[in-house]
Amino acid sequence: MSYRNIQSVEQLKEVYHLPNSINESQIEEKKGDGKADEEVKQTTFLKDKLPVEYADLKEVSNIFKHIIIFTNDRDPKGNKTLKNIYDAIDEFKKAKCEIIPELHVFVAADVDSKEDESEITIKDDKETFTIDEQNNTDTLIFSRLGVQDEYDCEHVVKLLQDRGFLVLNPVQYSAVACDKYETAVLLQKGGIPQPNFTLMNKDILYDEKLFSKAMHEIYADWDDKDKDKNEDKDLVIKILDGHGGTGVFLSNGKKFYAVLQAMFAVTPDLQLIIQKKEEADGGDIRVHVLTLNDRQVILAAMKRVKLGGDFRSNVSLGATAEPVKLTPEQEQIALKTAKLSKMPWCAVDIMPIVKGTNPELGDNAVLEINASPGTDGISDVIKENFVRVLINQLKDPKEFYLQDKIAGYLETLEIDWGNGVKKQYLAKLDTGNGAYASHIEVGEYTEKGKKVTFTIEGKEFTFDIVDHSHARTGDDNNEANRPIIEVPSVRIGLRQANNVRLAIVKQRVKNTNALVNRDLLSDLGYVVSSRQTHILTPEMEKIKIV
Repeated sequence: MSYRNIQSVEQLKEVYHLPNSINESQIEEKKGDGKADEEVKQTTFLKDKLPVEYADLKEVSNIFKHIIIFTNDRDPKGNKTLKNIYDAIDEFKKAKCEIIPELHVFVAADVDSKEDESEITIKDDKETFTIDEQNNTDTLIFSRLGVQDEYDCEHVVKLLQDRGFLVLNPVQYSAVACDKYETAVLLQKGGIPQPNFTLMNKDILYDEKLFSKAMHEIYADWDDKDKDKNEDKDLVIKILDGHGGTGVFLSNGKKFYAVLQAMFAVTPDLQLIIQKKEEADGGDIRVHVLTLNDRQVILAAMKRVKLGGDFRSNVSLGATAEPVKLTPEQEQIALKTAKLSKMPWCAVDIMPIVKGTNPELGDNAVLEINASPGTDGISDVIKENFVRVLINQLKDPKEFYLQDKIAGYLETLEIDWGNGVKKQYLAKLDTGNGAYASHIEVGEYTEKGKKVTFTIEGKEFTFDIVDHSHARTGDDNNEANRPIIEVPSVRIGLRQANNVRLAIVKQRVKNTNALVNRDLLSDLGYVVSSRQTHILTPEMEKIKIV
């Protein structure tokens, strides 16, 4: 997915429902003191604030029956994240959690799969796992860096996304984060502070006008004629898909042209991102953020202190990490960047800038978004197993950010009533319906106190009434007071939602048995086609209830 197709900040905010970075009505221009513009930049991320929530580092809980990880190495001695997953499972056992997940490890380069309408069989040279009865609420997928560029493995992960499993992280958004230029374009269009940047390739380097334009995007006072005058202009040069600090080096404006000539002579189709080097205030800060449907959680943060003589601060290169307390601005930058990335879990790398060195940029700049961050260093800093902290926060499948999937405006709805009774109904999927609960007709029922009783498939069911839906019905605008119950689960196609509230009615004077409102559609991750029916399910007619 390319964010270059989005043409403006306004369009980006509209598409991804982002808050405005600055509330214009709250900014008063101070004339005459020359500080108005600087104050606007400094307060950008303190206005229209996102709620700040931190994870409970001590909690031990789990809802998943299965955890699947696609990675490069199945040996936990060398794969620290995998080791942390094993250790998290041990913690669930010690805490006597009700559910202890089974772990399935697949090496991305060796993955193959077979699928039909209801089953997906995943295998590599050592393990085979068939997804059949498992549903999208009880299985968690970790998609690590090794998945990128492995076609068969990418295909499997996309199948799982399509089934509605929570994938950390979806392939298309991970691909953007793995491309440093695409990330920079995304941050720019989202109004996120970052160092000035430009794309560089052989064609740009050897086109005088294009090169001049590119370098002026980094330094407004770049000298096109006298290279010596650019000697004090430090530049950071990065390959687009480098990780862990590899493929990153520093040069000054006088020397780097010759360096680029040599690089493009060896690799003519190479693409690079060139950034202005900002004055870092002692290393950078990595913030792990979990983004769910209606809330975000800062899982943990650490400051990475760079090695002497090296401007990079990657822990994988030997830099040290230490605890850090985020400023309000850093919290907002991390949350808004994570929301912009569309990834459920990511690490946002923020560089504190030496105060006053770049008034236009402010006190902080985002360096990158990491779609597959390591978990070992952060675990050492917080003195807790980071993977367990992450899983603790995944408590409610209704909060999971799922890949959108198209459904017909009529589909078959299966309700699990409990006690082994499941029944299928014809349902209308209505995105325009904001009713408090979805509706289902059940025939005659009796309401007594806070209980309601009716019969399904010859069995009598009694449910607690958890609320009432007050709906307007008929031409005379009569109000119907409908009891709301909670059923164990509902399913449309291959996606399931648990603990679903349904308003029951004796009979729907419609051509369907059920009405699915937009809240339940959101929980399932479905987008409704206004022209097609039964895209996800076999066709059926309305069943007779009364």
